[in-house]
Amino acid sequence: MKLSVLLFSTALVAQDATKTGVESGDQGTVPQNAPAAMATIGSEELLRHATFLASDVLKGRLTGSPGQHLAAKYIADHFEKLGLEPLGDHGKVEGDETPARSFLQHYGIKRTYVVAGSELQIGETMMATGFAVLGGRAMDVDQKGTLRFCGVGRTRGSRRDLPEGESLVGKIAVVAIKPPKGRVPEGLSVEQKFGMSFGVLGRLGGTARNLGKLGAEVVLFVQLEDKIGLSDVLNYVALAPGKAAVAANFPGADPGMGALGSAVGRGRVASLVLSVPASKVLLHELGINKEQLTKYFAREAVCPEGKRDVAAGLQLQVVKDGDAQASNVVALLRGTDPLLRDEAIIYSAHMDHVGTRMDGEIFNGADDNASGSAGLLAIASAYANAKTRPRRSIIFLSVSGEELGLWGSQFYADNPTWQLDKIVANINTDMIGRSGPESGPREVTVTPSYRHVKYSTIVRDSVGFAKELGMSFTSGDKYYARSDHYNFAKKGIPVVFFCTGEHADYHQVTDTLDKLDGAKMQRIARLAFWTGWHVASAEKAPSSLGRQRQW
Repeated sequence: MKLSVLLFSTALVAQDATKTGVESGDQGTVPQNAPAAMATIGSEELLRHATFLASDVLKGRLTGSPGQHLAAKYIADHFEKLGLEPLGDHGKVEGDETPARSFLQHYGIKRTYVVAGSELQIGETMMATGFAVLGGRAMDVDQKGTLRFCGVGRTRGSRRDLPEGESLVGKIAVVAIKPPKGRVPEGLSVEQKFGMSFGVLGRLGGTARNLGKLGAEVVLFVQLEDKIGLSDVLNYVALAPGKAAVAANFPGADPGMGALGSAVGRGRVASLVLSVPASKVLLHELGINKEQLTKYFAREAVCPEGKRDVAAGLQLQVVKDGDAQASNVVALLRGTDPLLRDEAIIYSAHMDHVGTRMDGEIFNGADDNASGSAGLLAIASAYANAKTRPRRSIIFLSVSGEELGLWGSQFYADNPTWQLDKIVANINTDMIGRSGPESGPREVTVTPSYRHVKYSTIVRDSVGFAKELGMSFTSGDKYYARSDHYNFAKKGIPVVFFCTGEHADYHQVTDTLDKLDGAKMQRIARLAFWTGWHVASAEKAPSSLGRQRQW
């Protein structure tokens, strides 16, 4: 699920799911009045799909990355095996007057990335990972010299830690990131991490510029600890080996997360933030320990100088590719009613996540959103294998770019492969695999709720289906503009968004497969299927109800 916009303004075979430790659930029976095909949606298939999508081989599925394209291929192959029609881009086949159609729909992005072979030398240690590069600009650095510890640098309001007149020409400057004052509470939310980390990042740019005036061409920022999750936040505003900075590149694109890369680290100085393990290596080489720095930060001791003869070097090449592409996957099951089959319901879920951290840890995104994508695939299986087909047509849309700015759904809504005024509803699934602060095992978070101006018959009817499945709803209206349904809602299309809300592992490397609840995924996927089947079979399309007094 996309992070709050308000905050940002400041080839593997899936392993057997029974070995993951997740609750497998039970297909069981379905209510008598439910569509029979719903019973085929089971936790086994859901977990099988999630196991692949959340595997390390996909490297966090960052939009436009090889992992995201591998996820798209897996999803497209699944749709093809089901016998669904491709509804993506038109291709060209030599000698064929009718262009072939693909399951993939491509859109433009810009990628700024660290070229393979870039590395940082600290003494005798060579590091190909463990650092993040600030600034998001193209650069080619080949710098050798010795390390010079510069304390906390020279920023507005701080004391000087370098002797008057000292030059940093031929030196690689090292600056310690000062930990926050006081006790940092356990379990910080992502929003809290961003708030505290942006305060830190705002100071780093000024420090690098000031050291650049003294002749430094490279500044290395080191961390003693990372209680505020700075390394996680840097995943959004910096780039690292294996982790590109990505921006949308199509007309009308929401800049979203892509705009943040230029928000920190501007200037000609190459500025790198080291992970905690890499920082320990560097400080050890300098002969500076944690106790010295702790006393220095508390102003109980002067700035430690460290060794002056530690060899260092940086070979870094950062390039920009303005012609890169990301992909959606689009498939179609045609309806049977001659009068209604030109109308369609779209099921959507995003396949992408946020890639890898600078220390090489992978954001597997098991709940966000391997779970919702698995729901989309299992729902598609149920429709394709049903003995009878719905009256209206069904579109299955797997999008990328959600985490960075809802790009894939925006591109599809602006460039639909089905007549837009014939799309009667959108059912979106994002994060359906966990219980937590906002939803219990038999609860589901939904928007638009009855309190929302865009509340509609599609949501009202799904309340009844949820009761039949032993589930109840909680309001998810704070997520109304934060997942892919929003781009359909902006076009006036009735939407329903099924989710379970945020939890402690949201956008963390700890969002892993073993924490998924297969039984809950099954319940929500069945609810989404039943809701869509009802819309596809009804005489009238969904309509707006506006705010109500109850569900």
